[in-house]
Amino acid sequence: MRQRSALAYLLLHANQVVSTSQLLGALWPADDAPMTARKILQNAIWRLRGVLARPSSEHPAPELLTRNPGYILRVRPEQVDLLVFQQRVAAGRAALAGGRPLAARDLLTDALALWRGSVLADLAEEGTYWAEVSSIQKKRLDVMEDCFEAELACGGHQRVLHELKALVEAEPLRERASRQLMLALYRCGRQADALAVYGRVREALVDGLGLEPSPELQQLQRAVLTQDPVLDLPRTAPVAEHAAPAARPVPRPESPRVPGPPVPEAVEMPSEYRQASVLLLRFGLGPDVGRLPPEVVDRVLDAVTQLAREKIEAEGGIVASALGSVLLGLFDDDTSEAAGAVRAVRAAAAVRDCLAIASATLRSAAHGLSAHGAVYTGQVVVCRWPGAGVTPPWIGGHLVDDCQAALSSVPAGEVHVCDTTRRLTEPHITYREGGTVLAPWELMAVGDGFPNQWPAPAGDRECELDLMRAILLRTRHRSTPHLVTVLGPSGRKTRLLVEFQRLVEAGAAEPVRVLSGTVTPSRDGMSAPAEMLASYAGIVAEDTPEAASAKLDGVLAVLTGDQDIARTLRSSLRPMIHSRGPVRREALAAWRDFLILAASKHPLVVVWDDLDLADEPLLDLVERLADPRADVPLLNVVGADARLLARRPGWAAGRPQAMTISLGPVTDDALDQLLECLLMPGRAAVA
Repeated sequence: MRQRSALAYLLLHANQVVSTSQLLGALWPADDAPMTARKILQNAIWRLRGVLARPSSEHPAPELLTRNPGYILRVRPEQVDLLVFQQRVAAGRAALAGGRPLAARDLLTDALALWRGSVLADLAEEGTYWAEVSSIQKKRLDVMEDCFEAELACGGHQRVLHELKALVEAEPLRERASRQLMLALYRCGRQADALAVYGRVREALVDGLGLEPSPELQQLQRAVLTQDPVLDLPRTAPVAEHAAPAARPVPRPESPRVPGPPVPEAVEMPSEYRQASVLLLRFGLGPDVGRLPPEVVDRVLDAVTQLAREKIEAEGGIVASALGSVLLGLFDDDTSEAAGAVRAVRAAAAVRDCLAIASATLRSAAHGLSAHGAVYTGQVVVCRWPGAGVTPPWIGGHLVDDCQAALSSVPAGEVHVCDTTRRLTEPHITYREGGTVLAPWELMAVGDGFPNQWPAPAGDRECELDLMRAILLRTRHRSTPHLVTVLGPSGRKTRLLVEFQRLVEAGAAEPVRVLSGTVTPSRDGMSAPAEMLASYAGIVAEDTPEAASAKLDGVLAVLTGDQDIARTLRSSLRPMIHSRGPVRREALAAWRDFLILAASKHPLVVVWDDLDLADEPLLDLVERLADPRADVPLLNVVGADARLLARRPGWAAGRPQAMTISLGPVTDDALDQLLECLLMPGRAAVA
């Protein structure tokens, strides 16, 4: 045993002089060395020299030499796993620091492959404990974290998930590993699980050490909560360097990572390879949703999932699995591979565009609602459950893995597809190049090729939109102000206003300017007139007060053509763009004059949502804007609920230029349900 211990200690310090006192301290605990300890050590060294001098390979034999004040074991680095490990780690860390994650991953993986259990496990079993051994074990954990870092940079969050979980469970206080696990889970679409990791780490730190998590970990938690785009993979994945070792193929797991129903051990599931298209969707709820009550967030997620399910099934697909904010759809067609791919892309576009409508609608409720989508076409494994038709099939295979890897780097509000999908669908779908490496084509439009094609309205909304379009035509033909009031539940009437605005902007034969604003009860936010004025003048939040004033002056000069009129309007309108809260009466009068001037230049549609929340001066203004004596093509579209008529029983009554549309309760349409559950908390707060 003394001989093995002496050799082990010298190898831990290979090519370094180790003093005799160090060796004695390593071989015997303090105050426990026998009187003959020095002699025993000398005998052990003598025997080791004899063993090491025997030729055992092509390499030169190690040399155990006496050097004051002790001994040195000279050995070539490639003969000692520890030295090879250190060399590979140094090279891997240099590659990682140099922005070459692929090379770093391979070097660090090679380094970790040298480990075959605990360091000097046989000596540890016999009660030998050295600080150097503990230090090496900790270095291994550091290297594992470096390797995970490189793998995450390469888009391998799925491959490292299992190992990261095991490391965090074994070492709950290692914050770097916990951060990496949170990031891997988030990129796999498991936002709730990522936040749960943070909760467990914080509990361990507070209970065990009385410490809060580091600022880095807290910042990551906030980023996960708000679905910060900085957590997504870069749009361009790293490419292999010529100097890097060849990447070894990574074994794929036998089961897909997309969640599905558990497989009972006693049930045999017949499986087959099928040519199909898979659609993966991950929903971003936006930072504003996080401020809603938990039960409302659950309803929002349910409504978003139901909306996606409707769109997938409407295109003939099936929802194979849905967990949290991730949903997997399958599209296969026995008659044509291209048909299944087209239907998958059409479903993805429909979900994307519906959530774009919702996001535009919910500027004051839940801005940021979006979908990330990826479509892949190829061979998938389809397992049919007993009693098919009741339970969706379980699908998996490399295609699903690749699609999920691509999804992690798709920005919010975009749908990316693989080369095969693009090739099959290009006659029917418009794409642009510039997606990610894994899914290089971004979906632009479906059908006629026009970008930003919005979903066609359903039956009842089509009738209402036809009426509103007819009023717009009459407004332009007669060059007379008109007023359309839409009364109904928040979700339905707001959706109708947004769809009307989109149709006007996309379908007018000649330019029609649309201004829209939402009335809010807050006295701290921008008023609806100020919001519209900023939009017309091109004023953005980043503009300085001087820049905003200059833009307003330029617009007034074009509209008025008279310096005196422009000066009068400027003095009243400038406070609107520089202040918050309700607009003063004199500013509202100037705003009315501004709208009349703008409508005299080109037809103008002004959309007022939630007007029932307006104060009396603003209600007076909107009614006066419908005065036919103005003789300009100005259409005012008002959205409100029944409280508007309670406040103004004679609203728009008896006017030939006015029309009121009353909407019924929320329908079974999934987007109506989504808008309603998002808008109701805010409406209830001001009721």
